[in-house]
Amino acid sequence: MVTARFAISVPIGTWHPLLAECLASLIAQGDILEIAVLDASGDPRVAALLDSLEAHFAFRRTGPDDGQSDAIIEGWRNTHAPILGWLNADDVLYPGALAAAAKIFDAEPATDLVYGDSTIVSDDGAYVGYHWAVAPPDEAILSGCTISQPSCFFKRDVINGVGGLDPALHYTMDWDLWVRLWRAGVKFVHAGDVWSRVLWSDEAKTGGFNAQRRKELERIIGENNGVMTKMKSRIGFALHHVLEYQAPAPLARAWRRRKAGTGRIINGFDRAGGLREGAIFPLVCWSETSPAGIEIEFTPDSAGRITVNGQRTAYKGGVNRVPLDAPPACGDIVNLIIDPSGESTFLSARWA
Repeated sequence: MVTARFAISVPIGTWHPLLAECLASLIAQGDILEIAVLDASGDPRVAALLDSLEAHFAFRRTGPDDGQSDAIIEGWRNTHAPILGWLNADDVLYPGALAAAAKIFDAEPATDLVYGDSTIVSDDGAYVGYHWAVAPPDEAILSGCTISQPSCFFKRDVINGVGGLDPALHYTMDWDLWVRLWRAGVKFVHAGDVWSRVLWSDEAKTGGFNAQRRKELERIIGENNGVMTKMKSRIGFALHHVLEYQAPAPLARAWRRRKAGTGRIINGFDRAGGLREGAIFPLVCWSETSPAGIEIEFTPDSAGRITVNGQRTAYKGGVNRVPLDAPPACGDIVNLIIDPSGESTFLSARWA
C-alpha cells in the first residue's frame, strides 16, 4: 500500500464548469495524494459529480462553512499526509506535478516549500500565456505575490509552526502564508516547471479589486514594506487589475511589451507573448472528449513554424488551425514548439 505524501483541499463555493477537470487532474496524480473536497455550494450538479467520484476522496464534507480559508483548513485537518496544498474549483494540475514536487523534497530534505510555474486560461478556454508574477524566491515576496498558489506545496509541520492559514482572509490567504513562511526563514525552492493551469476569470473585473481584497492587500503591504516599496506595491496591484481585466487588449499588450525586457523568459516566451527560437507552450487535455486540433492566434505581423507531435507547419499572423493526427486523451500534454521568423507575438491557443 502506498502512503500518501500530499493532501490537497478543494473548497467549492459554487458550481464551476471546470470542476470536473480540476478533480480529474487530482485523481490522475495517483496514490501519493489524499483529496479533501469541501462543498458549500448546495448545487445538485456538484453533488452529482462528487457522488460519481466518491471513492477517490479521503474526506468529503457537504454543507455551509465560514469561507474558503476555513474550508481549506478543514480539509487538511481531516487528512494525514505531510505535504499540503489546495486547488480552487477552476484550477487544474498538470500530469505528474506531485511526483515532480516529491522528487525535489526527497533530493533536498531541507526544503519546506516548493513551487512551479502555471499557465493561464480565460473564461472561453483559451490559453493566453504563463503566470508572469511567478519568480524565484527572494524578498520580492514581501511586496508582491510571486508564487502561483495551485503550483505550491509545503510541509504540514512548517505551516503549523507559523500559525497555519488565516481563516479571516478570503482573498490573500496564500500571499499572507508565503510572507509568514519567508519571515520564519523556511527554505523555498522554485522548480521552474509548469505544474498547474489557472483561470483568470472575467468575474475578477468586479470582484478582484473590491474593498475587502484591497483591505487584505493593504494589511500585508503595510506590515512588510518601507514607504517607497509600499507605494510601488499598491500601484503594481492596481495596474495589474486594470491592464489584465479592464483595459482594451491592444493597450494591455503595449504595456506588457514595455515591461517584457525586465521580467523572466519562460520556455522562450516573454511576458508580452514575444517568442524566442524553440519557444514551448504546454497544453493539457482534461476533457473526456478528444480535441481534433489546436487553434493558435498570433499578432498580424507574426510568421514562423510550429511543431506539434512531430508535425511541423508554417504559421502566419491571425488564427492558425493545426490538426492533430493523434488526438490527445484525457490527461495528455501537447507541447507547442514555436520557431518564429523575426518578430512574432503569441496571443492564445485553444483546443479545437
